[in-house]
Amino acid sequence: MSEYNFVVDASAFEKGLGNIKRWSSECCGAVRIAFYLPTYTLNELEYMQSRRKSFAARESLKFIDSLTNESPYDSAETQQQRQRQIDVAVEFPEVLSCVPWDHVNVHRIGAIDRLPRRLKNLLRSAAYKCAASENDDGKRWILLAEDPQIRQYARDCEIPCCSIVDVDNILSRELNLKSFRNSERFNSMVRGSGTERVDDSGASVVLTDFDKPLYAARGSGKLWTP
Repeated sequence: MSEYNFVVDASAFEKGLGNIKRWSSECCGAVRIAFYLPTYTLNELEYMQSRRKSFAARESLKFIDSLTNESPYDSAETQQQRQRQIDVAVEFPEVLSCVPWDHVNVHRIGAIDRLPRRLKNLLRSAAYKCAASENDDGKRWILLAEDPQIRQYARDCEIPCCSIVDVDNILSRELNLKSFRNSERFNSMVRGSGTERVDDSGASVVLTDFDKPLYAARGSGKLWTP
């Protein structure tokens, strides 16, 4: 069974809670997923809930509670369902003091040194799991963040990171979902009918003929007519 381990930033919950819930239900028994929740993430969600009245933050905290709170009075069905869901570990605040800043900002980047303490704490947590844990338990941890600026900070510190879309693609490939197969089939059609080039940024793009439209796959059934 494949295993994926993520240090989760608050932005991943705020913008991708629906995806995370779907992973929890779709990956049962097929892929093992583990989340490490830094102190920063929980504090940010609490702040967004109380100060910004964020619905996404409130629902994220409720979802986290459902994964972490166990009761001896839970039914056998509830306990079995929890075992099939995402494994969650909440960070002990004391961990942050165990990570020297020099081990985080490895390239001595001035802009990273000037970050607010809360963001530095997130990077400490990510460095702790992504670097130290790989040596301790052999697991590979990746920072999961939707905020592109945070992902850039992570890359500057040599911390592996990804987005919700990246994880969606990986899990869809693992589960061989129909949506992923259809997407790959359509991408092959585009590449086959167009000309592949590299743009100024080094990214690969496919140029297609405007007079030869391509239609994505759709489900079977009768089209609605007025």
